Amino acid sequence: MNTMFIFVVCFGVLVFGVIIATSIFNARVGDSSQPAPWMRRVRQFQNERENAGWRIQMIPYDDTSKPMTMNLGGILSIVPVVGILGFISGLGMATYDHTKYESSGLMIAVLSFVVLLCGLWLKARVVRQGWDVAPGRCVDRELQKVWIPAGVNTGGHWGWFWRIVCEYEYLGIPYRVTPEVYWASFSSEEAALKFLEERISPNGECTLRINPKNPLRTELMDQGIKDKLLY
Repeated sequence: MNTMFIFVVCFGVLVFGVIIATSIFNARVGDSSQPAPWMRRVRQFQNERENAGWRIQMIPYDDTSKPMTMNLGGILSIVPVVGILGFISGLGMATYDHTKYESSGLMIAVLSFVVLLCGLWLKARVVRQGWDVAPGRCVDRELQKVWIPAGVNTGGHWGWFWRIVCEYEYLGIPYRVTPEVYWASFSSEEAALKFLEERISPNGECTLRINPKNPLRTELMDQGIKDKLLY
């Protein structure tokens, strides 16, 4: 039996199991009007892991009595899931029989990976439709070099991450938030510093994209994008 094929199948079963378990977990948390004690313990553990080693503590924008969940709901979520399953299926075909299915399997895997990336981008864009834009001021920032494991016995790499604290006013109400800075890590300290310099002025002025339904949920915007939206 092909060892690589067995590995791909096991990995696919694991991914499918994680998706199912995450959906069930999200449903349990979302349907609960009175958070159970285990939910508070899970949230406490999540907070400790999220803030471990950081001077700046994340300011939550959700219900702190419930665990943090990964949003898998909605029609658009089907696209990334199809991409993941297609990618795994393609690798399975390529490793099952190199002579018959390698080319077609790799093609399916590559196309599915593209579908996965497009689905994630589309979902993020749709989720942020209707968000407002407001000027803010960065009052604190922290840059850390973090080791990112790639998997079991497969090593990893170092990545640079920002955390910033911003203050802004929305509909006459002042807010203090920790906006999302970037969706991935930076490959070097120079790249991370350059990224923030292009988005925060020397005196701390910046632009935030704001969820009007939850003003504590924000993300740092490019100044150029702000100018296009406002002018």
